[in-house]
Amino acid sequence: MEVHHHTHHPKKWKEYISEFFMLFLAVTLGFFAENKREEMVESHREKQYMQSLYEDLKKDTSMLNTLEAYDNIQISKIDTVNNVIINNVWSDSAIKYIYRANLKTLGNLRLSLNERTSSQLKNSGGMRMIENQEISNKISEYWELSEVTKNLGVTLEELKLKARERSYSIFDQKYYINTVTGEITNNAKLMTTDKLVLTEYANRLNHIRNSMKNVRTPFVAKLNEKAKELILDLKKEFSLNDKTTVIPVFKN
Repeated sequence: MEVHHHTHHPKKWKEYISEFFMLFLAVTLGFFAENKREEMVESHREKQYMQSLYEDLKKDTSMLNTLEAYDNIQISKIDTVNNVIINNVWSDSAIKYIYRANLKTLGNLRLSLNERTSSQLKNSGGMRMIENQEISNKISEYWELSEVTKNLGVTLEELKLKARERSYSIFDQKYYINTVTGEITNNAKLMTTDKLVLTEYANRLNHIRNSMKNVRTPFVAKLNEKAKELILDLKKEFSLNDKTTVIPVFKN
């Protein structure tokens, strides 16, 4: 019985090089394929975030327009109240007007911006996905200005609280028929017409007026412009769609 011995011919160095090259090529192609897949996934997520932020900004501009209108109306009412106090003629119509104005000027409309997308971008590290550095910078600037503007609203609330405390010695709540509509009874009377008391009240209203006109309103207008600028940039950069229906939340 014959035994056949298998002979193994050693591989040539060219074969080793060829195998190494094929293995290297496979690993490299796999690496690039995985990178490309991750890039596509991140690009898709980036656009989703930007679409969401775009919709939030559109709602923000509606809120900011509302706040500007609200502050301007309050400033106008405070000016009229000041004239009434300066004239010191307390007709029935003057008393009813100042009662209504007291409700309108000492109420408050807070700046409430949409933070649905911004919270996700901040907490999940989503900002790193934004490749356009200019847009990334503008988003950060918008957030910073938003915080400053919100803090101005807190200061304004404190001023209104002080004026409201002073108003309790001037206005008798029993004359308010409806505090929502501002309906006043025809026989409304002030609790006092003391000039010092009314002057202090007017001074507090003026502090509110000046804070609105010279501080908050300019910041709100600037924030509104930044929001509108970002909306245009996002729409252009990411070919976004107009999906949001903006509904005003404040009526004169």
